[in-house]
Amino acid sequence: MWRWYEELGDIDRSLWMTRVMEHPRPSPFLTPTFLQPWAKSFARQLRLGVWNDRDLVLFHRAEDAWELLGGQDVSDRLDGLGASAEFWESLRQEASGWDAPVRFPNLAPDAWALQSRLPQDGLEVTDQSPFVRLTGDFEQYLAGLGKKNRHELRRKMRRAERMAQHGLHVTHEGDLETFLRLHRQSSAEKADFMGGSEEFFRALTDSLRQADMLRLSVLWDGQVPLASMYQIRFNNVVNLYNSGYDPQYASLAPGLVLLGFCIKKACLDGNCEYDFLRGTERYKYDLGGQERPVYRLTWTS
Repeated sequence: MWRWYEELGDIDRSLWMTRVMEHPRPSPFLTPTFLQPWAKSFARQLRLGVWNDRDLVLFHRAEDAWELLGGQDVSDRLDGLGASAEFWESLRQEASGWDAPVRFPNLAPDAWALQSRLPQDGLEVTDQSPFVRLTGDFEQYLAGLGKKNRHELRRKMRRAERMAQHGLHVTHEGDLETFLRLHRQSSAEKADFMGGSEEFFRALTDSLRQADMLRLSVLWDGQVPLASMYQIRFNNVVNLYNSGYDPQYASLAPGLVLLGFCIKKACLDGNCEYDFLRGTERYKYDLGGQERPVYRLTWTS
């Protein structure tokens, strides 16, 4: 029933993508486009399972557990790629003899791991992942906001356009170097994070561009970049993966202004959702974010 591998190249990519697209919520974080750069940058040991030549589950060895490939920290919307109760029951039996607990982080409510009908005494809510449904153009999106938030977004976007010294404009095919510089400038915490993640971002950017899944948006005042949004487009959803801005222009609220333009672009392109991903920052709710809980399931022997 089970065949286990230690190299991602041994997994049939066509089978992998077929299972991703059959998922109730296909996620870019489940694809080889994302997980191959992640594994190269962060994984120490892999345990990759194929069940009955159909279903997949991909693990890496974290310090204290076998964990879904993608891990807890820099991936969103993970899951095992099998829908049947038989698949999950068989996996539970396999994992019962392993040398560490098995952890499934960053599960959405519709994750197959949560529909398995297995006992879930190790289940916990770890975060929220706010999102906005897009059902029309930008004006329809704005109409769905509360009056105060709608007014504030419009006001800040117009104010930034008025105060820009050399002409405010947005590009959606920005370069990685600009994003990395603005990300590091944003805060000491972000600079520290990027110190250990730059190699990953470079590999991920190449992979996403080849798959036409990257939207790297930049807000400019003339030739001066003010803010940047690193977004992943997949299955008619735009995911806000990371961001950065230049603090010396904080009075213009460049991050919020750029995000408004990014949502406008998502509407123009006919996307059905803008996903802010994990985190409960206030701006996500001001922009209409609806909560979606994030779960972590842990199996112990």
